[in-house]
Amino acid sequence: MAKRNRIEWDEAASAAENARRKLPALAQTFFEAGRKAAGGKASEAALHRFRLSAKRLRYTLEFFRFCYGPGLDDRLAVLREIQSCLGEISDCAVTRELAAATLPGRSAERLAADRFLQRRARQKAAQFRRYWRRVVDVAGAERRWRSYFARVRA
Repeated sequence: MAKRNRIEWDEAASAAENARRKLPALAQTFFEAGRKAAGGKASEAALHRFRLSAKRLRYTLEFFRFCYGPGLDDRLAVLREIQSCLGEISDCAVTRELAAATLPGRSAERLAADRFLQRRARQKAAQFRRYWRRVVDVAGAERRWRSYFARVRA
């Protein structure tokens, strides 16, 4: 789902045909990337990249909303939750950089802010991993997502 891997749509086919042909593979790629991100050794940068991948998938799915039934809303909610959790990790990283640029070198305030933000980022990463394992990547979930996207209603 990396940005450089653009999807080649068949301009002669309908939107529904393109969705049916391409979205199952996007779901597979999403699950593969999510498993790596949730593996516990992913850096903040890797989690940020996965957040952007989830965001791109969500926007793509929203574009094809008319092709699917109400089950799409459940999948979009999952993607929004992932984005939210991982977004907080990114917010912590940005805030740490801001604190480093604005608070004096090794001041107590800067050190306290840095410790708090590092702890918060670790908590959010753990929350993401739990959510991934308990809600997203449960037994058969990837197969269900792929199967769902292979069936369009339009």
